[in-house]
Amino acid sequence: MKQKLSDELINISSLLMLARDRGEIISLAGELNKTICKAMEIEKASTAMYPQEKKKTLSATIKFSKGEIEQMSKTFKKEFIANGCVSHIIKRQSGKKGFYYEIRYRRNGYNISVSNVDLNTAKALFIERTKNLQPPEAMQREKLKFGTIINEWLEYKKNKVILSTWKDHVSLVKRFIPTELQNKQIKDIHTTDIDKIINFEINERTREELRSLFNQIFKFAIANGIISHNPVMLIPFKRAERKNREALNESQIKAFLTHIKEPQYDRVRQCAYVLYFFGVRPCELDNEARFENGFLICRNRKRKSGKIEYKKIPIPKQAREFIDFNKPITYPKSYNESAKIISKAIGNGFTPYNLRHTFASICAETVKAEVLDTWMGDSPERLVGRVYVHYSDKFMSEQMNTVNFITL
Repeated sequence: MKQKLSDELINISSLLMLARDRGEIISLAGELNKTICKAMEIEKASTAMYPQEKKKTLSATIKFSKGEIEQMSKTFKKEFIANGCVSHIIKRQSGKKGFYYEIRYRRNGYNISVSNVDLNTAKALFIERTKNLQPPEAMQREKLKFGTIINEWLEYKKNKVILSTWKDHVSLVKRFIPTELQNKQIKDIHTTDIDKIINFEINERTREELRSLFNQIFKFAIANGIISHNPVMLIPFKRAERKNREALNESQIKAFLTHIKEPQYDRVRQCAYVLYFFGVRPCELDNEARFENGFLICRNRKRKSGKIEYKKIPIPKQAREFIDFNKPITYPKSYNESAKIISKAIGNGFTPYNLRHTFASICAETVKAEVLDTWMGDSPERLVGRVYVHYSDKFMSEQMNTVNFITL
């Protein structure tokens, strides 16, 4: 059909060139008009076959005035003028009948994109984005600063570790990594820079944590292809010596149970009793901890890689006269504040964690080792205990009934 129309147009054009009088020209013009109408109908039909979005999405270039360019940052202005003072503009469909305008500039390291339903507003947004805009080289340097990589690593770790651990990371960064080091390019940081910080006059445990922190950050940078070496590897890892906590003796337990009854400990008393009679880690007394069908159920917080596991510890018979099972068992204040108050009640420089050692020591006298491992939230050493053995609730309760907790 298109070929036929083309032939007709060529034929009419030839006849028009050979026409001698007015009447012949008018006649040929009528035929030309009919041919043009046919061509428009064919074009309309072919356009209707295209996808709707292709019909309604238009693109072109948009030029900015001298006054608008003057508002842009100095470095970007030079770049923009050199490229003809134009950006790419796309008119896109928004809903069934509406449109919006997207203005983009992607050249020489710049990547600016704004959009709005009003063209003038979109232009104003584009100009605003160019104000105080750093050149691509400066933006690239900013991305590769050690402080920027630290922030990226902290953001990555935020949902990978428990909140208290993440806050510890943030605290170490603020306290020990100076601004001067954070402003350096990560590739320019050497082993000596890190060694000066780690060998600063700090205790052994903090030194160990700092070395681990630096190591994780540089491994993160290597995994993302930012650097190819880890300057921490030349600094030997030295595990800080751990001091094992002690269990309370009989007189210390009775002193603790006497002190905790004082009015100043009213708000933490319930939690203190739970720590003594159930041996949970202090951090495990949270919103997930609850009493249910004769057991304390709480989240086992010593599980890595996001694994979720719960512990079930039978309620000791001696605990029933101390604990109100209808009251919440969460700390009334922050963990640290509540721990300080409970430590004061225990006395002798002990902390709430010493109550966990006391629970384990008392239970170990009568309870099977693998049962105690389960209550403590640790995995039994033998494969049989880890994989195949599943104790019934009745057996667990019977084991707990053999334990003789010291009371007043």
